[in-house]
Amino acid sequence: DEPELDDFYRYAFDVCEYDFWAVTDHAENTSPYQWWSIQKLADVLHVPDRFVPFYGFEWTSATGHQNVVYESATRGAPIYSSTAEGSATPAQLWAHLRDAGQRSLTIPHHPGSAMVPFDWSYHDEGMMRLVEVFQACRGNYEADGCFRQFSDGTLSGTFVQDGLLAGHRFGLIGSSDHGNGAGYVGAYAEALTREAIFDALHARRTMAATTRDVVVDARLDGTFMGGVAAPSSHPTLAVRAQAYGELARIEVVTPAGVVRRAAREPEVPAGQVAVPLRVEWSTGETSHTDWSGRLRVEGGTVLATRYWSPEIVDVTVDGIAWKAETRNFRSQYGAQRGGVELTVLGPPDAVVRVDTAAGAGAVRLGDLATPTTVGAGRVELARGEQGTLMLQRGTGGLLGLGTDALTTSWELDVTEPTWVYVRVILEDGEMAWSSPIWVAPPA
Repeated sequence: DEPELDDFYRYAFDVCEYDFWAVTDHAENTSPYQWWSIQKLADVLHVPDRFVPFYGFEWTSATGHQNVVYESATRGAPIYSSTAEGSATPAQLWAHLRDAGQRSLTIPHHPGSAMVPFDWSYHDEGMMRLVEVFQACRGNYEADGCFRQFSDGTLSGTFVQDGLLAGHRFGLIGSSDHGNGAGYVGAYAEALTREAIFDALHARRTMAATTRDVVVDARLDGTFMGGVAAPSSHPTLAVRAQAYGELARIEVVTPAGVVRRAAREPEVPAGQVAVPLRVEWSTGETSHTDWSGRLRVEGGTVLATRYWSPEIVDVTVDGIAWKAETRNFRSQYGAQRGGVELTVLGPPDAVVRVDTAAGAGAVRLGDLATPTTVGAGRVELARGEQGTLMLQRGTGGLLGLGTDALTTSWELDVTEPTWVYVRVILEDGEMAWSSPIWVAPPA
């Protein structure tokens, strides 16, 4: 039900303008002839120093989906299916790949998806060097409550940050699925060759992005992203971000949350607060819910920004209106969620009132202002058979920094083993992430 293989290549080369890529179709649906064709076309359309395809396939099981990418040094790499005897578990897959005769990587695909979440109890640091944090077909799997969170991201404990908190070390990439849109992985490599690109992927010298022409470079005391820094109590994180458009935020993320930030904060009158919010709908047992509606601030205002969530259809001084539908795909995909982002300003006793086709509710702005963590302070406004309407701390409205390039640094406090990565958000909502850097305090 999708285009031919060469159509995907035309899309990758002409539309996405990828320097390198791999088509990773389900091994469980791939015949020996199709696998031979995938490898052959990757070689036929390989243009050294211009366009570098790799051999790849997707291994699909109840423990999670993993995209397998070979170094592609020699044609004839084997393909493994989770339904075949002897390759039904991640451990069996990794053992086979080690015996395959060339280097390979396995990349968890759409972690955080309640449909097929990745089971973080499975890990092999030698093989699982990268993880997909964003997917153009679905959305962001960074953490529960994250900006641009995919509607299927409803199962706690399955997100990318959950894997990092479990002690796993992996770099970050962006990608796509089923030809929907384009996600990007930037590899810091010495040359545009299969060997050099694979070296960079294996070394976790990567960044992820939701779109083209966004670059982030992060180094901790000189240790490049993806690496392990020497023990230090006050390491310095140096960051450079550059994009096609205006930057809005550069955030330093650790297990404690966002610990440093470059951002333009809204001007808040004395006695008032500014609260970044997400209006969220989580669907119930019904298969389809129209939760279009309006938010109004009684005694306050809505922060004016140049860009808005795509669902928003009307903006006034004290409110917004949106059109949104959320589905439940029942047993296969489960309940979905949806949300719109904005920032509200006003005195603590201002009232935020939400009216939708599926439910309504109101809450004091001061009751939403106390939590400071994205996803925290969730207030349930309405609950019924159709689902749940909530207000929670969000990313909110984005204000530009007045530049498309920024170089900065921060000194961090390290008292226990930790990881740190950089999140970049543009004024128009596009994003990028550095791979993490790991560091331990002095003994």
